[in-house]
Amino acid sequence: MIGTVLKAAGERAGGCAALIAAAACFLWFADDMRPAVAQAAPTAEEARLVEFGKEIFKSKAVCQYCHKWDASGDQGYGGNALSLRATHLTPEQLTEVVKCGRPGTGMPYHDRFAYTDKRCFGHTREEMGKDMPPAGNDFLSQREVDAVVKYLFAKAVGRGPATYDDCIDFWGTNTRQCDPMKN
Repeated sequence: MIGTVLKAAGERAGGCAALIAAAACFLWFADDMRPAVAQAAPTAEEARLVEFGKEIFKSKAVCQYCHKWDASGDQGYGGNALSLRATHLTPEQLTEVVKCGRPGTGMPYHDRFAYTDKRCFGHTREEMGKDMPPAGNDFLSQREVDAVVKYLFAKAVGRGPATYDDCIDFWGTNTRQCDPMKN
């Protein structure tokens, strides 16, 4: 494309126009070539929301029973669970899964009104039949769902295997849970 623009510009106005067109193209694409900048530290409110999400993941929704404490999934206490560390779901999609569960799997729904109308995947309980996901052990408010998703994207999604520091962050220092991960 750039070559075509340069050729056309050169044919119309000579070499000077080609140089101007090349400079314009460079400036157009230069923004994409800037080095990545580290993200700013989370605000105090964002840090509180992530911590709140961790507590919901750990205790109220008990996500760790299936997805494991580090969200790596695999064979958990509740069966096969997908790795949330390796998921390609967007925050919006993950929110829907937390609220509506996964039809035909053991992933429970946590929205009190899931499948009472067509808010979940466009189906009601009656339409789901045997594919109806189980209810979670506790229902979550929208704030709690948002906090869990925020926690997962801050601490698990897109990250490699969990580290000793991740373990201490999750369990705290007063536990032997993380001892096998020490270097």
